Amino acid sequence: MGISNLILLLFAVAAFLPKKEKKRKIVKHFLEQRFYLLIIITVVIIHLTEVNILDSYATNFVGKDFAPMFRSIEGDTVRWFISHWTPALIFFFVVIYLIIYPFTLWFSPLLFILTGEKKAMRSLAYGLVVIYLLALPFYLFLPVTNVYTYYGSTSALNSVIPTVENFFYTTTTHNNCFPSLHVAVVLLLAKSASFTNNKRYHYATLIVAVTVILSVIYLSIHWLTDVIGSIFVFLIASIVVDRENSIEKEVLRRIVPSFKDRKVLNQAVITLIKRVKEYCAKTRINATPLLVGSVAKDTYLKDSVDIDLFILFPKSTPRETLEKQGLSIGRAVLRKPEERYAEHPYVRGRFNGFDAEIVPCYRVKKPSEKMSAVDRTPFHTNYVKEHLPVWKKNEVRLLKQFLKGIGCYGAEAEVEGFSGYLCELLIIKYGSFKRLLKATKEWREGKIVIKIKETPTPEFFDPLVVIDPVDPKRNVASALSKEKLSLFIYACKEYLHKPRITFFFPRETKPLSLKEIEKRLSNMQIIGIEIPKPDIIPDNLYPQIRKSLKGIIVSCEKEGFEVTDSRFVVQNDRIYLLLKVKNVLLSPTVTHRGPPDGEKQHVKVFKEKWSINKDAVRKPYLKDGRWYVEVKRKYRDLKTFLKDKLPAVSLGKDIQNMVMKQGFTVLPLRDLLKEDLRVFWTQYLDGRMPWER
Repeated sequence: MGISNLILLLFAVAAFLPKKEKKRKIVKHFLEQRFYLLIIITVVIIHLTEVNILDSYATNFVGKDFAPMFRSIEGDTVRWFISHWTPALIFFFVVIYLIIYPFTLWFSPLLFILTGEKKAMRSLAYGLVVIYLLALPFYLFLPVTNVYTYYGSTSALNSVIPTVENFFYTTTTHNNCFPSLHVAVVLLLAKSASFTNNKRYHYATLIVAVTVILSVIYLSIHWLTDVIGSIFVFLIASIVVDRENSIEKEVLRRIVPSFKDRKVLNQAVITLIKRVKEYCAKTRINATPLLVGSVAKDTYLKDSVDIDLFILFPKSTPRETLEKQGLSIGRAVLRKPEERYAEHPYVRGRFNGFDAEIVPCYRVKKPSEKMSAVDRTPFHTNYVKEHLPVWKKNEVRLLKQFLKGIGCYGAEAEVEGFSGYLCELLIIKYGSFKRLLKATKEWREGKIVIKIKETPTPEFFDPLVVIDPVDPKRNVASALSKEKLSLFIYACKEYLHKPRITFFFPRETKPLSLKEIEKRLSNMQIIGIEIPKPDIIPDNLYPQIRKSLKGIIVSCEKEGFEVTDSRFVVQNDRIYLLLKVKNVLLSPTVTHRGPPDGEKQHVKVFKEKWSINKDAVRKPYLKDGRWYVEVKRKYRDLKTFLKDKLPAVSLGKDIQNMVMKQGFTVLPLRDLLKEDLRVFWTQYLDGRMPWER
């Protein structure tokens, strides 16, 4: 058998193992999958213990063989095969049962490890646990003698390989028949192989599975009831395997913090709170630190951790004192402190390897007493902690990662998407990530109002309205733009139709070469405006960019330049405003429409005005009952128009200042082919959604 296994190994390596597997990768694969290997080894040890030690005691304890019951159910169906044994078929099925099956049993996990097929290895490990947990009680307390022993027939195994049963029955017993472990496990091997990229091996395991099932019946080893029972056991294991290998489970493995991650973070939080308290005591600041946000609610993503520590001051504290002392605490306890500004200033920095924010606010007893917008935040944290069960926290994580993957996560002005608090409320409302996605099928534009609890509220006109259960006068989704809401609803529909992990983790864009970008853009009429970026926070910058772009488009279209698309890119210290137009260069003249011929007074004024106007290239004329005049354009070239008129356009305040003080540059397409814009242009030309790339 050793020689046959060696021959099979050489064949299998040549047929199924990729030619180029680096040793470094193999070691990495082993380390990644050692936990699953340990599970498999543990199950094997438990099985051998049951066979060689526990089984005899259990059989004596039960004191009964249930094989007669199985025979009464199915009669002599399986015994019929004994009377139709032929040397050729016996040899074939014994080889399948004693050589091919055991080889497949040990080679499959080896192949999965060598090729880094983690999903397949996970399926095998978890499926094996389920199968054995279901089978073990039957092996111990429902002993069923195998068919040929029950009928007193000669062993087909020994007839091909003499004395093989001496070894064979160290791995099983005569009465561990129901359910058939051979059948359940070989089906599991085929199922696990289906999760690999190795189609040839998957097909091979399917063939082995079918022939093993036929062999246990033809060789009269198992009753038909054993086989049917093992198929049911496999189906239960298959459900568990599918659940463990679902896309959502795979995502959660990447985004849920481990025990070690939590321990390190918790220690950092405890130390930070301690430092703040010590500083307040030392400087006699009357304030109390409170952990809020996703860390406090345990809905944060593994690789996206922000420690939000609010400093609660008494309501009697003057605003100026609150701001001054709040900033002093932040500067004292955080590394690389940086002052930021919202409704009032706060400090952002680093602490023990984590991003952290120190935010001063007032301690109020209820949200209606708030003296600033951030005073509500502690109530948000308490509400989520009270209403979001532990088992739903990962549902929030799934939603957050999904939104990140499609580019809709974050209520900041740069994104105009979903805030973390909004994600939490949606899961509280709908119960799970999948239910929320299904609920979006019923969302209709302008009619999406979600109340977490019934309470009177004012009327809102935002694309999505989610009433804040803490403050019913506030829409939690007010920052969400119409475009991002539409994108979310579309992504939900697409994910439900065809789930893919790229919805959560889109592939990184591989930028095209500048030469290829130039070639693909050559038939488009695009012009850009480069403006120095003002030194303001993103939440102030992006609304101004959008306002500026809108103002430019309005001005261009008034002058006759039809804008078919527009984009903006913020790159380091520059802003690029990009316009795709129907024509960069217009005709020399434009036809100006006048009044209908029947409106005599208006016609008179029209003719008098344009007959002497120096911009009219010909006299007013009548056509199809209406007067017209051909007028010379003031601006034919979009580039010239923008150079002359941009300072007068309605721009954002700080962008306007940059235009007036530092100037701007109008760039033709060739000057927009910059190295730092390659990713942008590649995505623009690609045109697909993030999850489709």
